[in-house]
Amino acid sequence: MTGRLDGQVAIVTGSGRGLGRAYALALAAEGAQLVINDRDREPTDSVVAEITAAGGTATPCYEPVGDQSAAKALVAAALDAFGQLDIMVTNAGADRRGPVLDLTPDDWEFTLKTHLFGSIYSSVEAGKAMRDAGRGGAIINITSDAFYGAPASLAPYCVSKGGIYGLMLILAVELAPFGISVNAIAPPATRTGPLLAYVDSLPGLGMPDEYVEGFKSILQEPEDVAPLAVFFATPEGRKLSGTVLSLTRDGVTLLRPPSQSSPAAPGAGGWTVDDLIAAVPGLS
Repeated sequence: MTGRLDGQVAIVTGSGRGLGRAYALALAAEGAQLVINDRDREPTDSVVAEITAAGGTATPCYEPVGDQSAAKALVAAALDAFGQLDIMVTNAGADRRGPVLDLTPDDWEFTLKTHLFGSIYSSVEAGKAMRDAGRGGAIINITSDAFYGAPASLAPYCVSKGGIYGLMLILAVELAPFGISVNAIAPPATRTGPLLAYVDSLPGLGMPDEYVEGFKSILQEPEDVAPLAVFFATPEGRKLSGTVLSLTRDGVTLLRPPSQSSPAAPGAGGWTVDDLIAAVPGLS
């Protein structure tokens, strides 16, 4: 590797396994010192050992992200261990699934707390530390194109990822004066435990076997996506802010929710309901 991130300190939330682990290993391979975060000690310690064995530097933090006190402790772990924080990757997530009308308040709270509020508080506390240090930094959120693709049984996940998209856009504007870039990764369908469990549930949702097998055949590996975390952390990547990228073996894609517009114009008195019925895409 090139040592692009020598002297940089990064936190990756939810980095004990899956995509978080891949992001952490990729950042460490480029010279970053890492705080590895997962609520479970065994996978956290395993990734720390893996980085250390490869000649890198990492320290564990077992805080379960989702509230401000946990985010403060997470940032403090980086400052106590390394004296600085330059990169925050808000990857942690946990979700519950099912038909939206059958979800309980606990299902919603469980998912939103980790995915959305974990991203909010981790980003905000990292942003404060980076602002106060005066050296700039990079915050990398993890969103998904699922929030406008609306897969069945994933309502809390989609709501969370849509919220993270909005969070990233707002932070990109407000943190720009401090030299802090804020971007997002939208991983493609990736071979992780939660996604494989979801794919295995698809027959029960009425999806035919050939669809399920086709879905499995296009899954990327976590390592395929990990270079984006390094890219957004580099000086070149930090020139972007408010950007969502996805990476597959076939290419890199700039993602935004799809939009349609109509060339129709309102009458002299302004828009009427009849005008809208005629003009709104998909109705006429």
